[in-house]
Formats: sequence, structure tokens, C-alpha cells
Amino acid sequence: MLKFRLIIFILVTIILSSCLSTPTKESNYLEFTVGINQLVNSLISDLQIFNIFTNTIVLNPFLDIDNGQIIQASLDIEKLMIAQVKSNFQKINLVRISPQTLTNAKYILNGIITYEANKSNKIKYYKISASIIDLTTNLIVTNHTVYIQSSGLDYKPTPSYQDNPMYFKGKTLQNIISSVKSPVGSKVDTDYYNFVEIKALLITAQTAYDNEKYKQAYKLFKDILKKQGGKLIEVYGGLYAVAFKLKNLKEAKTYFSKMVDIGMQQGTLPVKFLFKTNLTNFLNIPELKQQYDIWLQQISKYLKVNSDKCIHIIGHTSISGAYKYNKGLSKSRANNIQKRMSKIFRGIMQRSKTIGEGSDEMIVGTRPDSNENAIDRRVEFKIVDCWN
Repeated sequence: MLKFRLIIFILVTIILSSCLSTPTKESNYLEFTVGINQLVNSLISDLQIFNIFTNTIVLNPFLDIDNGQIIQASLDIEKLMIAQVKSNFQKINLVRISPQTLTNAKYILNGIITYEANKSNKIKYYKISASIIDLTTNLIVTNHTVYIQSSGLDYKPTPSYQDNPMYFKGKTLQNIISSVKSPVGSKVDTDYYNFVEIKALLITAQTAYDNEKYKQAYKLFKDILKKQGGKLIEVYGGLYAVAFKLKNLKEAKTYFSKMVDIGMQQGTLPVKFLFKTNLTNFLNIPELKQQYDIWLQQISKYLKVNSDKCIHIIGHTSISGAYKYNKGLSKSRANNIQKRMSKIFRGIMQRSKTIGEGSDEMIVGTRPDSNENAIDRRVEFKIVDCWN
């Protein structure tokens, strides 16, 4: 009977989804609180088709689709959703994911936040999508999207992401995007539960870091490394941040080198070298400058040892300023990094090429320049085949 209901539900969902499109009028966008409440109400109401009234759903904090980070808006969404379910669906238990809550969970709720940067400079528009997955069958049971307009959601990363030397667009983010965007009735990877277990441990470690419990976070991150599939760049990034906080620079260098190894294997190093507005100088934050020296040393060291690797050093800018000017500025930023690296490893001049992308690959994409969009003013690395 349950299987029959599932088939009917999937067919109805597909039909309804085919009738929906992205809103084209401002009136179709919702205020943040209204939109989030509508999103969670739709998701939970769908579950009731299966007479599900007493199961635990773990909530995986929503990720910014552009950089894979948990931002303050993610926490705002989480708070609203949990309160809404508690108020309107008393027999459903929606809780933040952790190893403890995952033990009794039947479902997981995943979500992503997409900033629609090109719509307006005055009012900001967002697409917020979520799905619920049955952890027993690995089937996507329901998914929904709402469109939000706001003066601006809070894009400040949580401390564990803010202090991480890289932003993440790797396997973890891709798994979440796939689980949200795939059609209802799709089956996620067969090892999805293992991925969720690692994610629960990661969230717990990051939460400890966010609460300034650094020694506890260190132990939790180390425990993840012992798990199958636990050697993730996010985990090493967490260990790096903890080591730096505890002033253990030797360990910080070791963990950053692990991140470089993984990034090089994946073909990209999205390191957060951040610059002042309209300048090729780094942001004037002493703690960051000290870390930049560590990062440049470890990346240069890797390239010196691995003579078969070459890189593109890619500069970026925010959207502010003329397009042609931004192209030149971003190229100058890449040149600045190349010059700094050449003092450590002279061969970098023959093994690298500098590129200026200007504002073509923004992450935040807001005006005016501020701390919020500092990540748009960055330099990162792409691994390429060596040329003769």
C-alpha cells in the first residue's frame, strides 16, 4: 500500500513540477520568513501522504551553492524551520543533524541557497531549494523551491567556514546539490548513508569550533579522519583552523599541506587570498597576512616537489568598477601572487600562467564593496597540464 502511494505521489509531483517555472514578477517572490515557512510546510505536508506522523527528520544546514559554506542565513533558515514544524506538526521531530539525532532518524532534509545576482542592485533575490530523503531506501521523497526577495540575507560564514583557508565546491557540495535537484523518486548514491554519517560528525565538529570549544573540535575532526571516507578537505581545513587558533603553526602547516594535496588531485585550489578594494594589496588583517605566508609556502613547496604539475593563477574582482578596469586589476592580483611565490620557488615563473577574470566569476556579486563580498576579490589556482 505504501509503495502504491509513493508511486501516485511521485506522478502527481512530476505533473505539478512541470507546471511550475521561475517567477518572472516581483510579486511572485516572498518575504524571507513567509517563504521559509511555506517551504517547510510543503515538505512536511507531502510526508503526511504516507501517514508519517512520528518520525525524526534530521536537518542538514543549508549550503550556499556558490561556495559550499554554511552562512548566517543558513542558521536563520534552520531556526525558522524547526520552530515552524514544532508549531504546526507536533508529531514530527525536526532536529539539527548530529551522530546522536541521526541514530533515530528516518529522513534527512537537505537544502541550498542560490543568490540570483543579476536581477537587481536594490532588492536582492534568492532561490531556496530543499528535499527530504528516506534514509532507509535512499529515495528522494519530496522536494520544493521557494523564491525570496530581501534587502539582503546575511552571507557572513559561520566561524568554522570563515576561518577555513579554502571554500569548498567539492564532493560534499555536489552530493547536496544532487540530492536537492534530482527528481522525486530518484535514488541517491548507495553509500549515501555513509556520507550522511560523516556529514553529521563534520557538523558536530564545526559547531564545537563555532562555539570556541577548540580542543573539543580538534578531537572531533581527528575522529572523522579515522572513518572510512573521512579524509575530506573540509576536515583538514577544520584541523588547520583549530591549530592556528591554538597557535600550533607546525600542525597548521601540516594540515594545510594535506588540503593542497587533495586540491591538486581535484584540479583546483580555491584558497581565500583576499584583497583590498581596487588594490593588489591583501586585506590589512595581521592574522590573515601570517596565514597567507603559510599558504604560499606550502603551495610553492608542493609545486617544487611535484615537477609534473603546472598552475593557472587566477585573479578575480567584485562587480564594482568598469569591466575593462576589473580585468586588469584581477590580472595584477594574480601577478602579485606569482611574484610572491617566486621568492620561495623560482621555477614558478615557468610553471604558472596568470589570468585575470575580472568579475566574470563572482561568488557573492553584491554592491558596494564590503566585507560581505570580500571573497569576490580573490586569487585562486587551477591545476593544468604542463606546457613545453
